[in-house]
Amino acid sequence: MAYFPFFVNIAGKKALVAGGGKVAVRKVKTLLDFGANVKVVSPEAVPELRKLAESGTVCLFLRKYRPEDLNSAALVIAATGDKKVNRQISRGAQEKLIPVNAVDDPELCTFFFPAVVRRGDFAVGITTSGSYPSFARYARQKIESLFPASCGEMIASLSLVRKKVRREISDPNQRRKILNRLLEQALQAEQKKEETGNGNQDGRD
Repeated sequence: MAYFPFFVNIAGKKALVAGGGKVAVRKVKTLLDFGANVKVVSPEAVPELRKLAESGTVCLFLRKYRPEDLNSAALVIAATGDKKVNRQISRGAQEKLIPVNAVDDPELCTFFFPAVVRRGDFAVGITTSGSYPSFARYARQKIESLFPASCGEMIASLSLVRKKVRREISDPNQRRKILNRLLEQALQAEQKKEETGNGNQDGRD
C-alpha cells in the first residue's frame, strides 16, 4: 500500500539517529539540510560523522542506545544494523507516538525516509513505500537532472514577486494570469540560461 506523502517542518526539532555508519551519515545530512537538531547515538561512528560532531553540527554519543534517548525526540531513525536493537527502538518510539523509520525494515517503520531532491524551497520526496528503494534513488536522479540547482534561486525570486502581486492585485483571476505569465517567463529565461551554458561548454570542447 502506498504511503501518503506528508511534508512537515522539522527546523529546530530534535531528531534521534541511532547508528554511526554510512547509512546513518546519509540520513543525518538530509535531516541537517532541513534544519533539524540531530542527536546521534552509536558505540562506533565513521570519520565523517565524527567530524560533524567535532564541528558542533551534531551531538554524538559514543555508546549504546538507551530508552531515555527518545525523550523529547520529534522523529527517530533506527540505523544500527542490528535488527533486534532497531526493533527495540521502533517499539519504544511507537509507544511514545514518535514517528520512527527503521532502515531496510518496513515493518518497523511508521514513516519512510524518502529520496530527496531539494532546490531551495522546492522539495521533492520520493518513496516506493518500502517496496523497492533502488527505484526511488533512480527517480531522484532523473528529477535532479530535470531541475538544476538554479531553480532554487528562481523560486525565491518568484516568491517575492508573488507577495507583491497578492498585495496589489485583488482580483484572483487576474492574479492567477499574472503569476502564470511570470512563471512562464522565468522558465523560459532558465531554459535560455541552460542552453547558453551548454553552448559555451560545447565550444570549449
